[in-house]
Amino acid sequence: MWQKAWDEVQHVVTGMQINYTGVFNYQEIFRFIDRHFRKKGYEKMVLMDKEKVFKTGKSIHARLRPYKVKGDARLEVQIWIEIENMTEFIKEFEEKKVKLNKGDVSITIDAFVVYNQRGKWEVRAEYVFIRTLFDKFLTKPESANYEGQVKVDAVEFKQEINSLLNLYKFMF
Repeated sequence: MWQKAWDEVQHVVTGMQINYTGVFNYQEIFRFIDRHFRKKGYEKMVLMDKEKVFKTGKSIHARLRPYKVKGDARLEVQIWIEIENMTEFIKEFEEKKVKLNKGDVSITIDAFVVYNQRGKWEVRAEYVFIRTLFDKFLTKPESANYEGQVKVDAVEFKQEINSLLNLYKFMF
């Protein structure tokens, strides 16, 4: 994994939540996530993907972390997907049979920037102090652009996945 003990992690968004109960297409949600982040230039990283089958339905837990490397920084959006009581059924829509799922979906989104500080002059405390003074009073740090970009990407993703789930609510 790219993140090491000497890297600085700047949390930009934590715990943005989407909860949905109803009809959806499980495979379409994951395809949407892949397309969305690929379009923005992110690489896909799957950290966890578990599926359990119960009498009441399936339980799916996934943890995705799309990332994009920009110079000495790495922009990451972490997505926790939990689907409970998922059942499959077939519905006829516009004279076609469509395979759909029903259940409880919970998506949590975190976004952060990981800075690679190894071997940089910022590692020493007195240099960090000087760098902070420069960033605060003389120049705008480039890192502010990264934090803003990853925040925009995370918020935009939340709005679009929420719209996708609401579309299922009104279509079926």
